[in-house]
Amino acid sequence: MHHFFLKSYRFFQQNKLPGILLLLVFVAGVGFLASKVELEEDVTGLIPSGKDQDVLKRILKETEFSDKIVVTISSEEEQPQELISYAERFIDSVNTKLPNFVENIEGKIADEGVREIYNFVYQNLPLFLNEADYTEIEKKLSDSAISKQIKEDYRSIISPTGIVTKNFIFQDPLSLGPIGLEKLRELQIGDNYLLYNNYLLTKDKKHLLLFITPTLPASETNKNNQFIADLKEIQQQLNAEFNTVEGDFFGGVLYSLANANQIKKDVQITISIVISILLILLILFYRKIYVPLILFIPGIIAAVTAIAILYIFKGSISAISIGIGSILLGITLDYGLHILTHYRNNHDVFQLYKEVTRPVLMSSFTTAIAFLCLLFVNSEALNDLGMFAAISVIIAAFLALLLIPILYGKRIGETPKNTFLDRLAGVQFFKIKPLFFSVVILFVFGLFFFTKVDFNNDLSKINFQPEAIKKAEQKIQNIANSNGKTLYLVSYGNSIDQALLENSKVYQNLKSVNQKSELNSYSSIGGVVLSTQTQNQKIQQWKDFWNSKDTSGIKNKILSESAQYGFKPASFQDFYDLLDKDFKNLQLEDYQNITNLYLNDFISISEDFATVTTTVNLGELPSQEFTTAFDNLDNTLIIDRERINEGFLGNLKDDFNQLIGLSILAVFLILLISYQNLEISLLTLLPIGITWIIALGIMGALKIEFNILNIIISTFVFGLGLDYSIFITNACLKEYQTGKSELKTYQTSILISVITTLLGIGALIFAKHPALRSVSSVSIIGVFSAVLVAFVLQVWLFNVLFINRRKKALPPFRFSRIGSFIRNKIYYKQDLYYQHAVLDNYRYKPVYSEAKAEFTEKKEPYLRVSNFIEKGECVFFFYSGIGVFPIYLSYINPNSNITGYETSEAVEIARNCFRSKHENLHFSTAIDTAKTCSTFIMPDHEINDIDEIKQVINRFGKKVIVLHKTLKTQWLLDANFEITYRQSGILVFEKE
Repeated sequence: MHHFFLKSYRFFQQNKLPGILLLLVFVAGVGFLASKVELEEDVTGLIPSGKDQDVLKRILKETEFSDKIVVTISSEEEQPQELISYAERFIDSVNTKLPNFVENIEGKIADEGVREIYNFVYQNLPLFLNEADYTEIEKKLSDSAISKQIKEDYRSIISPTGIVTKNFIFQDPLSLGPIGLEKLRELQIGDNYLLYNNYLLTKDKKHLLLFITPTLPASETNKNNQFIADLKEIQQQLNAEFNTVEGDFFGGVLYSLANANQIKKDVQITISIVISILLILLILFYRKIYVPLILFIPGIIAAVTAIAILYIFKGSISAISIGIGSILLGITLDYGLHILTHYRNNHDVFQLYKEVTRPVLMSSFTTAIAFLCLLFVNSEALNDLGMFAAISVIIAAFLALLLIPILYGKRIGETPKNTFLDRLAGVQFFKIKPLFFSVVILFVFGLFFFTKVDFNNDLSKINFQPEAIKKAEQKIQNIANSNGKTLYLVSYGNSIDQALLENSKVYQNLKSVNQKSELNSYSSIGGVVLSTQTQNQKIQQWKDFWNSKDTSGIKNKILSESAQYGFKPASFQDFYDLLDKDFKNLQLEDYQNITNLYLNDFISISEDFATVTTTVNLGELPSQEFTTAFDNLDNTLIIDRERINEGFLGNLKDDFNQLIGLSILAVFLILLISYQNLEISLLTLLPIGITWIIALGIMGALKIEFNILNIIISTFVFGLGLDYSIFITNACLKEYQTGKSELKTYQTSILISVITTLLGIGALIFAKHPALRSVSSVSIIGVFSAVLVAFVLQVWLFNVLFINRRKKALPPFRFSRIGSFIRNKIYYKQDLYYQHAVLDNYRYKPVYSEAKAEFTEKKEPYLRVSNFIEKGECVFFFYSGIGVFPIYLSYINPNSNITGYETSEAVEIARNCFRSKHENLHFSTAIDTAKTCSTFIMPDHEINDIDEIKQVINRFGKKVIVLHKTLKTQWLLDANFEITYRQSGILVFEKE
């Protein structure tokens, strides 16, 4: 694969202008497509999918549980008129200064509003009555009760308040209307309130409540900042003006703003400091000012390209996934860092691509596969995150390989300055015993604690909650006497009538629960707004009740009793008409026309979905005991923060447990395909497992919990750890193959990655926002664990299993040779070809497939050649390549002194085979070493220095074995050699 990038590099070097134009056109194209993508800002996208979850997301989208702002106006003494004066000034100020931010203000009911509500209830009285109400009405119809009521009506009319009450009395002489009006009390949560001069006050007349419905949702933080600031200004001005009365307000929008502003402030402060430090470090290390810009180019282009691709296939993407992805995509910076570090230490572009292409592509594909496993999580936002991040890291890796060597420029002739980071990277950390044993102890420690990490379902724990807002919230709870848990019971259906029908079931269950275990309070329209079916039943119940009564006798009794007090016969005609009225069903519009019912707080209607909400404050009643009474209702969902978090976010935690398993399996398959070896794949994956155990153990011991945010960031840590592990594996394999340690270069790039990560995300540990701190703490622990395991345990494992064994002339570790590994001995079955012995010299090396192919093809000729070598004979092998043939001969002729001659870099591979440690096997680049030998082997290989070879053979040769198919051998005959064997492509020449 490195040949493709090398050709691309050379093409763009020779065609810079077309290359630049091509890049600009590409960036402009993907930029245009990315700009058209629709960002979905719905936070419910994080909620996992499923029947109940989908309903919940729809309900949260259609209803507004926390958008209202509650205004409290309080005084220490009972002075209601002062409260009202403050309220009137407040309402006037808000309506004057904030008309664009406020939809309406509730809390004041005009006189005509009271009359409107009474008339509405009275004209539709059957719909507001239940079984118990008819029992009470029955009592009011006795002769004595009628006499008593008419007498009270007369006294009320002649009293000073008669001017207000007389119209109600003429309309309803038996006072049936108040029975129906009682149902309206259920629309207000709590009974700690009274109506005083048309304002809602607490019974002690020390608190007045107003309710503001904002025009904008809580998510519009930028515009709401101005709204809340202006509202606070009005509050402060009035508080200064009224000495004995104080106003305050609270709403979900305050928490939204506090969180948004704190995150913004934390990120601005930390990132500005971090970027400054990071730029200085990168410039000092790479000695070029523009290096930081180069590093970010592939990641930025990749992110824009990913958005463009998602636009083509989806048209939209979750804004949450972009936000989280912007943090996770810091991993793309690593690819540039690795390439730059290798380029800095190796000026040869060919060698650069040969060294970094494979590990960079492996890292990107394994990380992408880990991200793509998010597709198996039932969450739309996380699905988007998985696709966005996976596409980005792959494209970033390709762009980094293509662009960075070109943009960085040629550095031939320059010697990089040895910095502190270089010196630190040159340390063999696994040899520092205190550090090594510390990591081992951490791992053992982690085994005991990694299962103790909890998943915190409470989203409030990762919210920023300023003390002032918490006090305002607590104040309102104390005023409302609602310190118990508050739940929302949402009935839903395809139409409002269906939702109302389901709500009536909720209402009946609610009444039953309240009778058994008294609730603190509840607010429901179940007794007010009814489905068509329920209305029909109530109208029929009204008819049945009065049909069973002597209505004429009741009218006559009222007439006779009222005549005693001077009432005219027609005074109560409205009541008589009510008894004979043919009631009709009400439509929702009829209810909504009564402005002071505020039904929009309970009902939400869209094209094919409607909800009706009931609010319950449980008081001392356990929530589990309450919710079991409603579990049998199909179309009702209980909105309980704790229950939602435990159920839905708990499911998300379970999905992540499956995700870890899927990620490990997928990554292992990619490693297996890339390395084509089980042992190396497992040894590359093992550090990730050790890292997780250590990281989780530390988290468990420090009581750091997972939450919805930092568990997602753990994907980032997994990807980083995987990158470190792959690069260390490649460094160790290169040393195992060539004997030349490249660990310093790889460790340098990893250390820069660690520094950039810790400066970037790790710096957020100083943030005030708990969500940012939780993300940062997990990142710090994870990154430190990953780099420690990679530098200490992984390098140690490779040394023990491979490098040190090569130095001891022992074969590398293999699962099938565990017995011989433990005994530290070489054990091979004595077969004809010594195949396992020969190939074990190349196992785990990139040249393994080459060695295996060569040996499989040529083992028969090798065997025949070995028959011509006498015991103790000195053999010189021209063009031995990676040493397969000489190594084979050293096994089959262990007493013969065998030298392999090779001028290419392949000789380093041969020298670093463990068999080369044998006393009778040598590899050389000097042809002069042939003078000690008398037997020469000429393989089927391109020969460049034939003249030198002829001189050596003429002077020292006694026997020449030729496997070269096209080599002209007349010169051997001329040098007095005779052909003693000619068969199967083998020629044997011997000198007399």
